[in-house]
Amino acid sequence: MVLILSHRNAAVESEISVLLVENMEEDTIVAQRMVFDVIRVVGMDVTQGISKKMIGCVKQSHSAYQSAKQLKKEKQSAEEKHASEDRKRKATIASLQQQKKAKAC
Repeated sequence: MVLILSHRNAAVESEISVLLVENMEEDTIVAQRMVFDVIRVVGMDVTQGISKKMIGCVKQSHSAYQSAKQLKKEKQSAEEKHASEDRKRKATIASLQQQKKAKAC
């Protein structure tokens, strides 16, 4: 992780930018690009201050982010449950096969 301090050294800032991009997940980069594109398309000017419209967009984006995060968590949980059930099923089959071999002898 990188701690970013506010400074104006261009060489250091470019190095930090490279580190941040390398450490970001693809979803984060895509999300940042989407925010940038929406701001540009809607015609909002972030250099003139934060408007109520911008705050509304951020709230809406955050809600979408939370929903996506919850969906991802639920999907991962379902996959883990399925894998656990699969392992139990395989263990039961192996146990039954061993019992069958033991009875055959």
